[in-house]
Amino acid sequence: MSTRPRRQAATRKRLVIEISDSDEDATSESKDTDEYRPEQARAVDSAAAATAGVAKRKRWPTARDTAADAPAAKKKRVKKDSNVENACPNQSNPETEAAASAPPRSFTQPDGAAASTTTGRSSFWERRKVWNIHELLAETENIQPTAARNIVELFENENTIPFICRYRRDLVDHLPPDRLRDIRNTYTEIVDLRKKAENIVTQLERENVINEEIRDELMCAKNNEELEFLYAPYKPASKGTLAERAKALGLEDYADRLLYGTAPQVKLSSIVDPSNEALATETLVLNGICNIIIHNISKNTNVLEELRRLQNVHRIVLMCSKTKDSAASKASSGSGSKATKSSAIADRKIDSSKFENYFNFQGDIKTIRPHQMLAINRAEKHKFLSVKMDTNDYLKRDLSRFISEQYMSQGLQYPLRRETFNRALEECITKKLQPLMCRQIRADLKEKAQKAAIDVFAKNLKQLLLISPLKGERILGIDPGFTNGCKLAIISETADVLDTGVIYPHGARANKRAAEQKLVELLSKHTCQVIALGNGTACRETEFWLTDLFRAGILDSRSIRYSIVNENGASVYSCSDVASKEFPNMDTNERSAVSIARRLNDPLSEYVKIEPRHLGVGMYQHDVSQKTLTESLKDVVSECVSYVGVDLNTASLSVLKHIAGLSEKKAEKIIEYRTAKGPFQSRNDLLSVRTIGVKSFVQCAGFVRIEPLSVGGRLKNPLDCTWVHPESYKVAETILGECDLKLSDIGKASFIARIKEFAASKTKLGRIAKQHKLPMDRLEFLLVALQRELLQDYRADLDKRPLFKQGLTRIEDLSDCEVVTGAVTNVTHFGAFVDIGVERDGLLHKSHMNNCDLSIGDRIVASVVNLDKKRLKFGLRLENMLAETDTSFTFKTE
Repeated sequence: MSTRPRRQAATRKRLVIEISDSDEDATSESKDTDEYRPEQARAVDSAAAATAGVAKRKRWPTARDTAADAPAAKKKRVKKDSNVENACPNQSNPETEAAASAPPRSFTQPDGAAASTTTGRSSFWERRKVWNIHELLAETENIQPTAARNIVELFENENTIPFICRYRRDLVDHLPPDRLRDIRNTYTEIVDLRKKAENIVTQLERENVINEEIRDELMCAKNNEELEFLYAPYKPASKGTLAERAKALGLEDYADRLLYGTAPQVKLSSIVDPSNEALATETLVLNGICNIIIHNISKNTNVLEELRRLQNVHRIVLMCSKTKDSAASKASSGSGSKATKSSAIADRKIDSSKFENYFNFQGDIKTIRPHQMLAINRAEKHKFLSVKMDTNDYLKRDLSRFISEQYMSQGLQYPLRRETFNRALEECITKKLQPLMCRQIRADLKEKAQKAAIDVFAKNLKQLLLISPLKGERILGIDPGFTNGCKLAIISETADVLDTGVIYPHGARANKRAAEQKLVELLSKHTCQVIALGNGTACRETEFWLTDLFRAGILDSRSIRYSIVNENGASVYSCSDVASKEFPNMDTNERSAVSIARRLNDPLSEYVKIEPRHLGVGMYQHDVSQKTLTESLKDVVSECVSYVGVDLNTASLSVLKHIAGLSEKKAEKIIEYRTAKGPFQSRNDLLSVRTIGVKSFVQCAGFVRIEPLSVGGRLKNPLDCTWVHPESYKVAETILGECDLKLSDIGKASFIARIKEFAASKTKLGRIAKQHKLPMDRLEFLLVALQRELLQDYRADLDKRPLFKQGLTRIEDLSDCEVVTGAVTNVTHFGAFVDIGVERDGLLHKSHMNNCDLSIGDRIVASVVNLDKKRLKFGLRLENMLAETDTSFTFKTE
């Protein structure tokens, strides 16, 4: 029988009596309830059991029949739980597990399953054992316990995700980086949850309002929501609430007697005090008592858990409707508060027609999609939509029945108690519980949608960063514009700036003849055949202009080609300190043209100079938590830079600081070292750099390399130019000795062929693994690293090359069902956007993707659907995926 006290239980012992019976009933019922019975049947059983009264309590041991014996029995059980609490992190207590009264649960059972028990309290009784971090991580993320224990240990030792995924993947069941990032976020949440629970327990123990059992229940909470439910009865209310005012009038004792049915009976006439305005009439007294009862019910842990269970069981519909014109105009007016003014500015920038799909929308909260929730939230924020939750009567009826069983199934029964309780219950559900449920649902939907948006952004960013570089070409970068003209910059094969300029093919200052002459002059002067065109303002107008030059023969279509480059963040870069240090004497507009050209030359090296959130390859990225988004995107950048790797002697600060295990300060020290003492001769020289310790070296050493050209053509150790980690050099040398190979042969065709032969011999591999006490997975990766060509770019494995064009077709020239080719430019949850060579990208909706998983840079064949020439919109239907295609396509000829 639980002895959970209310907030002032330390000084008012008699108030503990009746509510504990309800908790005991719920607990005993959960023990006797079949775990596999349907939820509705179990709810009926609960209602029947609630009427059983004293007979039901006989299911407990006889020692619990008296109030004096109960605390002693519980103290013994709490002692076992506290031993688990104080045990080592990786140590379990089999004695405690065997003594647990809860029915067995599957290790990978999701947290939500706990809500399917008969009452809110029983789910906590099912998990009396205080969890360890790795145990809860395994259960939450549905991974093997051994892997979870290893992951916790790796993270506690500050190992980075790129290092784990490449050199310790055998310890984490070969989980991919994306999955490991999610697990790390969960790990961080679990650590924060434990700290929060400990802080709450410390606070409540200082206030002397909890006992050992409730302390353990708080420490058993498996998520923030459960912890809040358990903490709710003890959380101090705001001083100005109606309940607190009524308590200040001395009505708390009467409210408790009415709520729990304790003796003596309450008579309102005896409480009336004509000298006190707030207690002058029976009506005022009754109102005060009801306010206290409403507060107590709304903070009851059982009720809160049952509310969560019911919202998962019953159908709840989210309904949207267009706001009235008067409200919209009021929102866009210039008068009002500062918040209203800022909202009005935003409203004028956003076209309400973008949200017309949601003007009369309704959907089940269990099936609504992330992009729909993000769109609804944005439309509601800008006063275009009114959103509400529609719950059925069954939910309210089940909740009322449950609360009534909790309080009215015991104690004294008399008319005033029933009338007061029914009134308070109705107001509590209407004013407290239903609004609370709606807030919880909206918060859950928003959290899931934000996580999905961040995942989309991270996935797209990774694909953008890993697009293959265009090496060995001179590139002309064009930053298009109207008023300020189109800025030009030509870079060399090594990304050095050769020339800059400005032309005016558009706008009021347009001089197309002069623009043509200057463009041709720059291309011919520097023997440049590739143009990188930014996709910002005036992009399509400039593209049409280039198309006309191709058609007129001014530009040679046989040799010159152009590619559309994502210019998001170029203006941010041009004004940054990084750009000022690189080009101190260059105009900011020309810097953006240089950045666009370099994005085609080496996307990764250029994009890392800009904050990832400015790259614009996400979905509603401005509506999510910027802190969470920034952290996630930084992880993606670090992963991409680390996997591609850098030359330790030539890498810039912008790239080097993103290597796993390094920071900006450490990267600065590395650059200072090589500037003062010359190029690094080996990876081990990193240990001579200040701030680079053994831990940092272990994390970063496998992702930096010493290229031959940077040290005069001779490597001190050729393994420093491979994926092989320094910790495995001895194993690699043993393998080379077995194969009669030399280190100087690394990367040659004969060397790779011999390693492949050795890798096919399981006997030899087993002997090497046993000799060096190395897991077979790490040995196999070592052999893969030795089989790679020297300086082979990781991005070449992905083969995502830029799309080149030689002209543009207008939407007016398209027709329904026409088959076109194009490249994917962005991917969202509702589909993908595809560049097919017209003014704007077409939407390939998810329903037309034939269950294919597309990514940025994929080449596809699609047919045109839903063509709307007036609004310049069209849809696409996927016809075929092109594994590898010609990276250029020409404009349509008559």
